[in-house]
Amino acid sequence: MRPLELTLEGFTSFRNTAKIDFSKLELFAITGPTGAGKSSLLDGMTLALYGEVARGTKPKELLSQGATKLQVSLRFQVDKTEYQVSRIWVYRAKSSQPTFTLHKQQNGEWEPLGEQKEKEITAKIEEILGMNFDTFTKVILLPQGDFDKFLKGKDSERREILKKLAGYTIFGEMREKAERQANILKAECMAIESRFAGLEVPATDELDEKRHQHQILKQQIPNLDAAFEQARTALEAEKKLFEQIKRLAILKQEILLLNQQIPEIEKLKQRLEQAQIADRLQGKWELVQEARKQHDKARKAAEDASKNFNEAQQALLIQQENLKEVEAYQAEIEPQLKEREQALNAAKIYEEQRCQVANELKRLERIVTEKKEALAQKEQDVKKADAILKKASDAQAEVNQELSQYSPGGIRLEKLNQAAPLLIQWEGIEREAGSDRTNLETAIQQLQAAEQDFQGAVLSLEQAEEALRQASLALSKAEAQNARIEQQNLAIVLRRSLKPGDTCSVCGGICPEVHLLPPLPESSLVDIKPLQKRKNKAEENRKKFQTEKDKAEATLETRTQEEAKCRQALAERERHLLELQQKISTVLQEDTWEAKALKQEHQTLQERDKKHNEALSKHKEAAAELENIELAIKSAQESLEEKRSQHQEATQNVDIKNSELQKIIAKLNKLTGGKPYNTLSQEIERDKQDLTNRINEVNKSHQAARDKSVQTKEALAKAGKDLENASEFHKQRNTDWLANLQEVKFTEELFLKAKALPKEQAKWQKQINDHRDREVDLKSRVTQEIDEIRGRTTDQQTITERQEAVRTTDERRKQAQEEFNNLSVWIVQAVDKHKQAKELQEELSTKKKDEETYRTLSKDLQIDKFQAYILEHFEQELVAQATILLRDLTDSRYALKYDKKQYWVEDYWSGGEPRRVETLSGGETFATSLSLALALSEKLSKGAKLGSLFIDEGFGTLDAETLESVAQVLESLREQERLVGVISHVPVLGERLGTEIKVEKYPEGSKIKVEGLVS
Repeated sequence: MRPLELTLEGFTSFRNTAKIDFSKLELFAITGPTGAGKSSLLDGMTLALYGEVARGTKPKELLSQGATKLQVSLRFQVDKTEYQVSRIWVYRAKSSQPTFTLHKQQNGEWEPLGEQKEKEITAKIEEILGMNFDTFTKVILLPQGDFDKFLKGKDSERREILKKLAGYTIFGEMREKAERQANILKAECMAIESRFAGLEVPATDELDEKRHQHQILKQQIPNLDAAFEQARTALEAEKKLFEQIKRLAILKQEILLLNQQIPEIEKLKQRLEQAQIADRLQGKWELVQEARKQHDKARKAAEDASKNFNEAQQALLIQQENLKEVEAYQAEIEPQLKEREQALNAAKIYEEQRCQVANELKRLERIVTEKKEALAQKEQDVKKADAILKKASDAQAEVNQELSQYSPGGIRLEKLNQAAPLLIQWEGIEREAGSDRTNLETAIQQLQAAEQDFQGAVLSLEQAEEALRQASLALSKAEAQNARIEQQNLAIVLRRSLKPGDTCSVCGGICPEVHLLPPLPESSLVDIKPLQKRKNKAEENRKKFQTEKDKAEATLETRTQEEAKCRQALAERERHLLELQQKISTVLQEDTWEAKALKQEHQTLQERDKKHNEALSKHKEAAAELENIELAIKSAQESLEEKRSQHQEATQNVDIKNSELQKIIAKLNKLTGGKPYNTLSQEIERDKQDLTNRINEVNKSHQAARDKSVQTKEALAKAGKDLENASEFHKQRNTDWLANLQEVKFTEELFLKAKALPKEQAKWQKQINDHRDREVDLKSRVTQEIDEIRGRTTDQQTITERQEAVRTTDERRKQAQEEFNNLSVWIVQAVDKHKQAKELQEELSTKKKDEETYRTLSKDLQIDKFQAYILEHFEQELVAQATILLRDLTDSRYALKYDKKQYWVEDYWSGGEPRRVETLSGGETFATSLSLALALSEKLSKGAKLGSLFIDEGFGTLDAETLESVAQVLESLREQERLVGVISHVPVLGERLGTEIKVEKYPEGSKIKVEGLVS
């Protein structure tokens, strides 16, 4: 795997977007101050690939302070194929919105791989790289500092380091898990034994007896059910007969009441017949009514037509008189309108001239106004320019005075500028060191508290185990005592069943007289349930305290590691503080200094230098501005004279046009009498239109009156004819109607009284039908009831006797069923207890076998020889591979040997003489430990192609000779065609390697700068 481009945003110290292009890098150093984010670059790489970092921190805890979005993206290459993985978390008030993508480049385009979900993407990454997260962090990110300790440490220390690096700590964890599992199984066995003891399993003979009783009841219950059904059927039949006799009496009473309603029904029939006759005459009646209405309507229309004709004749006479008056007015007004039109045409010519001259006058007056305003503006500009000139002169004098008050910062300011970044770093690290001291004190207190908790947990566990042992012993004694008592009680029962001279079924002897037998006192069984509860409670307490002890032990180990980390961090801070203090002294050429005083002096010199530069800039600006103002004043004065000349010329043109306009206005007033041309024109048009409208209106009214006179005359003739026809039709219809009434022997008054609505007739018919149907129904039901009773009789006493018989048979049936159900439940429970007892015995046997297996495994894993053999074999393989790599890194000069639990290096430039690793120089130690780290990386990678390595070189400082040696070793890695990055606290190492990725720390977030890259 070879990384090509890494992008970070909102990630730890990288608040803003930061990118690193690895595509042109081969060998480089990653440098920067503590806390800048060197390690965060590698964390960002693992977070992009696997969604986690080596510290086990959650993504939200890696979010930059104040940021809401965390993004990591890595473009990388495997087997000449490019991939790009991106993980983004956007955090809201109470939730996060993650986005995960993985793409593969094919034919120049990016295509998604599989489902874009976190688990699927991580699994696909492991498949592409051929390694999981733990393997990747060990084979790509080499812990160089750990191998320095490995080389020069004691044999026991080396073994512990090797266990951690190779992952062999699993054997200890396996032993602890096996021991815990064995204890759990032991407790489970004890619990099963307790359950078995509390399970009351009935004897086989008792179970067989209950089954026999169950079978007898099963055969009896159907007979009891049949007897119950027979008694219940007889009761229902008796009840039914009793109800039928009651219903027959009620039906006969209803028939008597129905016969009393017959007179009323006859009256309804008569009223219904008359209403039906009236319905048949209804059509004739409607024709008579229609004829009467038409006669009345025709008479009214004739009267209205005569009245309308007389009114139309009067209106026609009035309109003829109006027409004569309008014709006379027209002859009088038309000559006057012609004279007014001729005068208006002459005035039109003068009006057009007036408008043209007035428009020209307005244009000239507007020009005069504009020239006047421009003249005033120029005069104002000249005054303003004079004022600005005076102000600029005063300002230049002030600037000259200010410039004389300040001087530049000089060499001292340059030194303080160089020392300022180092001083900021020093103060930041000093604050961090103070925080580290506080953290160390807290860690020590927490460690002490954890040790106390652990000791308390161990003591509680021992007490709980002792309580469990006592409870188990008491329970065992009680169970043994109960066994003896049960055996003794059985002997008593057997003795009572034997008579003198009988043969004993146990011993086979002859039973003697009672007084010759030894006494057997009866005893009661001991109640073991409280003891079982006591034992179960003790077991629960033991498990609880075992868990608390394990937790306390884990907490103690964690607190110990945290305390060691805090001490290491504080030592690193103090070492870095000393380095920065020396650098600051070198820059300032002062051995002693005080940070606050330096900052104050630096600020004072910066302000003084800044004010001097500002005053100098103001002086130059003021001189240039004064020159520009003088030129502007000269130009403004020339423009002022030109504007005055233009204003005088425009004023003369206005006076000429004004005189011409007055002459035209005088002529126009003479023709129009002072009225405007438009007003006169509108008056003439209005008078002409009024005349035309008046003539048209009179003609229209005369024609309408004449038309209405003709129409009313025709309507009068038609109304007379309609009245004649309606009278004849009315007479005929009335004669027919009287004949129809006489035929049915009705008068018109009787007809109107007999009429009834269909709804009311239907109601009468329904009452008649209901009475008839009710009579038929009652007679039919009486006949049916008599047929069904067939002369039988019954009474309430007979029914009571039948009810008692049903109750008795039902009680016997229910009692047998309840006894049957109880026996069924008892048998099921007994069978289940037998089954549980068998299953508990089988489970107990299995648990004991598993406990024995885990005890054996725990014992085997506890043997040091087993782990020692594996570690020694692995260490031999590691040394052999490291020797090959060391020769490649040092041009076959050095070889690594492992003999008698010691590491040796053979120098072939000195005849192959072995040397202990403690005698190696810094550069030689680096090469040897790097060989071991590379060898472990290749073994753990298990054949995966390693296209990149990142090394923690482990040096705080480097002298010139060691620097050169380390650089030569790293240079040799460049030849192995893979990307090599070195995390270093030594800036000169980056300069020596030629390419350096600088991680710089700023208040707004860390930034990345690549130096020395040749494009």
